[in-house]
Amino acid sequence: MIHTLRSQGLSIRQISKILGLNRRTVSRRLKEEDLKPYPKRSYPSKLDDYKDYIEERINQAYPDRIPSTVILREIEDMGYTGSLRTLQKHTKTIYDSISSKRGENNDEIIRFETGKGYQGQVDWTTIRSGKKPIYAFVMVLGYSRTAFAYFTDNMRQDTFCSCHIKAFDYFGGMPKTVLYDNLKSVVIQRDKYGKNRHGINNDFLDFSKGLFIPKLCKPYRAKTKGKVERFNSYLKNNFYKPLRAKLKNTNLEITPEILNSYIFSWLETANNRIHATTKRRPFDMLKEEYGFLTTIPAGLVAKSRDGDDHKITKAIEKTNKTCTNIDVSYYTKIDEYEKLLFAENGNG
Repeated sequence: MIHTLRSQGLSIRQISKILGLNRRTVSRRLKEEDLKPYPKRSYPSKLDDYKDYIEERINQAYPDRIPSTVILREIEDMGYTGSLRTLQKHTKTIYDSISSKRGENNDEIIRFETGKGYQGQVDWTTIRSGKKPIYAFVMVLGYSRTAFAYFTDNMRQDTFCSCHIKAFDYFGGMPKTVLYDNLKSVVIQRDKYGKNRHGINNDFLDFSKGLFIPKLCKPYRAKTKGKVERFNSYLKNNFYKPLRAKLKNTNLEITPEILNSYIFSWLETANNRIHATTKRRPFDMLKEEYGFLTTIPAGLVAKSRDGDDHKITKAIEKTNKTCTNIDVSYYTKIDEYEKLLFAENGNG
């Protein structure tokens, strides 16, 4: 303002009167070629104590975005008393930074969306290693993102099969294909019978035939089953770690049985959250997907080595058919066998 008034022809005396400043102050400021900006003041934010946690959570889930309301609920449990708007402004800066850095990476992330009832994705994830390991079997339906998890102390073939049955029972039906990476429980040799014709584990082949088609991720492209991979991280960070902290000062030893006693109530919450990608609740989308799932055969049993048979006791009444007596070859891409499968179910 001082320089502006001076440029308009006003004297130092006139400027000092107009602005109510001492003439020496006006004179000193006029001698300054550039106006010195006031130093920026930084004010403490209620979010400061939680910024490291927020950045870690966002990086773990990326490229999926965790809804701000979910992070808000988590940090409120840790003591945060600020607003959602403050949190959203901060998360935007983190996402902008990640996008900028990853822009240097030429590997474009492509999302593969699948139709209703078409695909499930399966993985084992290690929850605890050592002498008393704990593993989680995880299955996620590709269309609805409805997730299932079950904890075990081993990854034996019979356990693997019984976990599939538990997942099918939870969903109320079976997807037509299930995607895996190079699990020994599934594949013994890639391309054993020619390109895309793989040698499947005999026990698993006996189990899966007539139920669903096993499919394999392309070599070095495990990201194609990213839906289940991302849920593995979500399971560890939002279920296991908080529960472990909660039980830390109790006499309870964390075992698969203890985890399974908590997991289904947690899954109810997880499958009713707004999914970061679909922007909808998985359970709401499962209602749409349900009629496209294959019926579970009555009395489906996976024999357990320890004699604990896992049997589906209730029949799921649906209009679609159970796929039986189809001579299925196991490919990683759509082929005539899959077309036959869809035709058997009235989808071809």
